[in-house]
Amino acid sequence: MLLLIAFLCGVGHLFVLRFETGDVYPAYSSLRSDPLGARVLYESLENFGDIALRRNYHFLHSLKPEPGTTFFYLGASAADYDPVPADLVKISDRLAKSGGRLVLSFLPESKKNGDKFEPQRDSGPSKPENVASQNESNGKNPVSIKEQWGVGFEFNQNLPTRDGGHLALDAVSNRRDLPPVISWHSNLYFDLLDESWQVLYTSKGHPVMIERPFGEGSLVLCADSFFISNEALRSERHPQLLVWLLGRNATIIFDEAHFGIYKQPSVAVLLRHYRFYRILWVLAVMALLFVWKNAVYFVPPRKEDDSSGADVVTDKDYTRGRIAMLRRNIPGSEILQVCGREWEQTFKNDKHFEPGVFERVKEILRTQTLSSKKKMKAVDGYRKISRTVQRTRGYE
Repeated sequence: MLLLIAFLCGVGHLFVLRFETGDVYPAYSSLRSDPLGARVLYESLENFGDIALRRNYHFLHSLKPEPGTTFFYLGASAADYDPVPADLVKISDRLAKSGGRLVLSFLPESKKNGDKFEPQRDSGPSKPENVASQNESNGKNPVSIKEQWGVGFEFNQNLPTRDGGHLALDAVSNRRDLPPVISWHSNLYFDLLDESWQVLYTSKGHPVMIERPFGEGSLVLCADSFFISNEALRSERHPQLLVWLLGRNATIIFDEAHFGIYKQPSVAVLLRHYRFYRILWVLAVMALLFVWKNAVYFVPPRKEDDSSGADVVTDKDYTRGRIAMLRRNIPGSEILQVCGREWEQTFKNDKHFEPGVFERVKEILRTQTLSSKKKMKAVDGYRKISRTVQRTRGYE
């Protein structure tokens, strides 16, 4: 039994360690705290009191962003987003109408071997199903990324390697409000088909981070997500680039639903949302009062003066209690008369007794009473009555 308890405690401790490190979450999730996550950026933004920060755990079609919202959609796979999921198109349209910004970053991928550019690390569990197949199962029609946003995906095959691993590239920017050079860990780049796109960074002469106005808002596409990861913020942080991505919006949302991380409303959440917890408090108070009422006497028992201990009967059975009650209320000289009257009232209509038995019993009671002036002998009278009844009773 002790070994089983120790085993269960060990397994529980391992689960706690996994959730503390965060590697159970997909790469670039804001819930993941190891180098491949984006939790450092999220928790850093929590220190700013003028920013409304939250995570999205619901389907995108139900999300209604407030005006002036920056929506981070990190760690997407390029294979799953051409064509673009219909839900992402809808959220981009809502952000465009409200003056918000959609920041969409992709996983570092290699078209040659399909591996991610972190071969030594575990990038976390894969999504339960990719976004494109989910949209098809829901009956939604995805839109081509070229038709929707005027951009396509291309891959640079000439990447430097060392010891079987890909080396980081340099992404260069000519804008003064951005860092001139940042490290880049992907061979994915964008094929611009629309002149409205502005190139923010290029790698090997190819655009890897681009922006375009979209309605009253803007859309930012990044071919890599490393620069926003926990490792990048530790080893080569670029706060100027992060500030530019946030923009001047006061509401920041990190999407976790596209990783397959959802929060279903539980009973406790619904109780808090609709303020039913007050009813629970009332029920709890009533339960405590009920327990208190049954456990404590509000009126203490009366202390009676026990001068004659002979009439007080305690810890006795039912028969002895009745005897004690009769002794307190019926004098000994009248006990036989009272019993005789009660017997007559009970059996006067009983056909098993002869009609003259009741007169004989009354005669015995009168004779017995006259023979004792001071006190009637109840036992002798009871025996005479019993013999008379037994002789005259009309059954065998």
